[in-house]
Amino acid sequence: MSTETRDRFIKHIFTTVAPYVDSLSHGFSLGLDSSWREKAVALSGIKPGDRVLDICAGTGELAFALLPAVGPKGSITATDFCENMLEIAKKKQGGDHANLSFQVADAKALPFPDRSFDAVTVGFGMRNIPDTILALKEIRRVLKPGGKFLCLELTQPQTPVLHRLYSWYLSRFMPFVSNLVMKSSAPYLYLPRSIEAFYQPPAFREVIARNGFDNVVIDSLTLGIATVYRASKKA
Repeated sequence: MSTETRDRFIKHIFTTVAPYVDSLSHGFSLGLDSSWREKAVALSGIKPGDRVLDICAGTGELAFALLPAVGPKGSITATDFCENMLEIAKKKQGGDHANLSFQVADAKALPFPDRSFDAVTVGFGMRNIPDTILALKEIRRVLKPGGKFLCLELTQPQTPVLHRLYSWYLSRFMPFVSNLVMKSSAPYLYLPRSIEAFYQPPAFREVIARNGFDNVVIDSLTLGIATVYRASKKA
């Protein structure tokens, strides 16, 4: 499948799931997705006054979680290539948070100048970008020297018993519920495939390090079901 074809496929998947994604994500993760975001923000090193770019922002859940970290003097620009997702995020924002803006953008071709941001974040979206290397190069380009990269991603638990249980939950239970709720199982048939196809934590750590980042650290959450990757742009 070409990059362009995969882009169209993924955009269709997320356009379909957009109205349901928050409730399904909270439900399927038993509420852990919120705590994973909070943990990622706590580990990020993002500080008051920072200018942050959140890519693959979806409905803005990570962007909203980042607001206390940047404070009123900082700013967050949240981007996604699926406009339907961002429209939901804007509705949740209402008239609040003037320092949070939303913009349609492709993570592989970010419409920002070099060295624009103190930090770039991505929550549960890196595995959905067809060209991971190109996205990392764009992230590095828009970061200031020494700027922070934070990635929160779903991963596969390493213990055999939990891995088998998790695989059944992802590939059988979640598509079944998805079909009941939204009359389509496609988004949650795609989910386990995307997790399996993406780099596992040690491999992704090496990929990040080979593409212009220092101090790459991985933090495993909830027995490996989620992982936080932290790095800084080489000066």
